[in-house]
Amino acid sequence: MDKSKTPKASADSKELMRAISGGVVAQAAAKEGKVLNNGEVSASGLPGREVRVEFPRMYVISRVVAAGDRIYQITAVLKKDPQILDAANKVLDSFRVLSTAEVEAAMRKNVAEATPDLLPQEPVTRRPKSDAEDEGLKGGVKTVSTESEDLSGTWSAQGRKPSSMEYYNEQGNLTKRESYDYKGNPSDITVYGYLDGERVSLTKSIQREYNPPPMMAASAPGEAKPKYDPRYSYKFKFKYDESGRLVEKALYMSSGEPWLRYVSNYKGNQKWKLVYSANGSLNQKYLYTLDDKGNEIEEVIYEIKDDSVRSRYSYSYAFDAKGNWTKRVSSKWGIKDGKEGYQPYSVYYRTITYH
Repeated sequence: MDKSKTPKASADSKELMRAISGGVVAQAAAKEGKVLNNGEVSASGLPGREVRVEFPRMYVISRVVAAGDRIYQITAVLKKDPQILDAANKVLDSFRVLSTAEVEAAMRKNVAEATPDLLPQEPVTRRPKSDAEDEGLKGGVKTVSTESEDLSGTWSAQGRKPSSMEYYNEQGNLTKRESYDYKGNPSDITVYGYLDGERVSLTKSIQREYNPPPMMAASAPGEAKPKYDPRYSYKFKFKYDESGRLVEKALYMSSGEPWLRYVSNYKGNQKWKLVYSANGSLNQKYLYTLDDKGNEIEEVIYEIKDDSVRSRYSYSYAFDAKGNWTKRVSSKWGIKDGKEGYQPYSVYYRTITYH
């Protein structure tokens, strides 16, 4: 836990650790536990406290350790067996706080292990525009690094943090994308290329201790399990209008089954974006207002059940010399101090390099 977020935030670390240990002692007394030890300990050179409690059938050992503004609590619950007790002591004694350099090295190792091998970039299946052009990017874009920052105070992780890193080849096609989670840690690595004349992607994920377990779709009794091609995760199909604008992007799983379909309809300075599920049902609906350069300056998100407005955003930009935005500030429609209007919500920063 972060000390600054505790009810006793003004207390020093020793006082806070005593309070946590006192809570363990009180719980033990309520359950007829015998306190064998309640005192200070050192964990890898860091100050701490330990409470050892004996119950009729088990031991409970709880340690709290202070490291800067953070308090760690480690608890072992074990049978009353001397060998198990000795093993538990060794595990508890192994606790240490990693240095920033060690954390960064571990992060790099995780990313390297999760990065799939690059997919073939030839032969290219021709289409009217490249990935970069479909995203509205101008010039020979090489990389796009995107960072995000909360302006509303509602995000669970504050501060400026990475969101994604994209790599484009000289033909303007995406070759790799690194995605980051809400804490700014690498989460997914996706590579793009061509297999059997089709545009495909392959994604691998980095699992962390705070990630929820992956969802598994159960097959119906007697239903044959689909056969997946291990070479890729998704296959893409594209459709363009007479103006060369992307109007449909369909994703298929490597089993050949449909996954998602993105459909865009243009009328004047407005763009409707509809997202359909594998069964063909509509599951997302957006309306964008575009400026004279095609940038989205307003977004309206609709509820699918009753077509009501779920939320509304406006966007303002800063651009580089090529005409690509490098900063996008979003505001969200809402009520504050009894007044209805747009309120600051988030800001995205892009660092773009060129071939």
